[in-house]
Parts: sequence; structure tokens; C-alpha cells
Amino acid sequence: METLKMIFMEKASDYWWMDIILKVWIAGLMVLVVLGFTGLIWGIVSGEADIQNATFGIFDTLGS
Repeated sequence: METLKMIFMEKASDYWWMDIILKVWIAGLMVLVVLGFTGLIWGIVSGEADIQNATFGIFDTLGS
């Protein structure tokens, strides 16, 4: 929790408007990570997601 507080309390840029944009961007990415993992875990637990053949795009391009 201390790390999150430090991210949002420290100055990220010399310009105040860039500082706000960067912090909003970081917060948005953090929200997307939480929502994505929550959706993935929910799909696995509830049985809605068939992860038997899931590759997440990693191995799709390795063979070409």
C-alpha cells in the first residue's frame, strides 16, 4: 500500500498537467488489471471460460 501511495504522491513530471495525465493513466491501467484478472478468475471458477486450449496469443506467432 505504501508503494501505491508513493506513486500518487510523488511528482511524476515538472509540468502539473502532465503529472495529472500520467497519474490518471496509471490509475486507469491499474483498474484494467484488476478488472481483467477478476474476470479471468471468475470465468475459471464459474466454468464459463474454457481454458483448455487458451494461448493468450503467445504461441500463435512463434511457429510462423
